[in-house]
Amino acid sequence: MPTENVETVRRLFKTVEARDLAGMLAVYDHEIVIREASFLPYGGVHHGHEGAKLHAMSFVSTWNKFQPTDEKLTDAVFIDAGDRVVVLFRLKGLASKSGRKIDVPVVGVYQVRGGKVVESQMFYSDTSEILQFIAD
Repeated sequence: MPTENVETVRRLFKTVEARDLAGMLAVYDHEIVIREASFLPYGGVHHGHEGAKLHAMSFVSTWNKFQPTDEKLTDAVFIDAGDRVVVLFRLKGLASKSGRKIDVPVVGVYQVRGGKVVESQMFYSDTSEILQFIAD
């Protein structure tokens, strides 16, 4: 049976896949800290709901053109780790002009407190592949 923390992070993933900014912010604590590899277009450390909005807009701006439908689905597996939830998921995309695809494994670690995500950090298996793909 999934814990409340797993269900919280599962809700977050559903909002990201649906590109539902209001739903995403509802899952985040007001003091959320989001950490991404600094050299990605949506990377860096983002603080609070304002930072979360900027992060989400940058992510969507980068990936929407590569994720028309099924590519938005992450195939996420959620692992309960107490006050943290570890998520194994896929970052997928399709370049419509070249037909080139990307499918990169990612590990996300989400800290949950009081039913809200207070911190998230993503670890990509191959950031150079991501940068090459989005540059095409």
